[in-house]
Amino acid sequence: MVGVARQYEVATSLIYKWRRAVRTRETGFAEVVVVPDGPVAAAAPAPPAMVELEIAGKVRMRIPLTTPVPLAAAIVKALGVS
Repeated sequence: MVGVARQYEVATSLIYKWRRAVRTRETGFAEVVVVPDGPVAAAAPAPPAMVELEIAGKVRMRIPLTTPVPLAAAIVKALGVS
């Protein structure tokens, strides 16, 4: 360690401190895992974004954000909510 400290012009105690920090994971760095090249598995598609409504504690419905506004309004109106 003394040789390494001299080579990089740092105190020997600092080298030991860094080693201890790495061993105890005090550094805050995340572990990195390297894997061989190969085909990448396809990620599962994300669920569509939804608006969830709970009406009077009795009815709960989810409407996809892609639903046209007039259709969403008609659904809410059909449930008797105004």
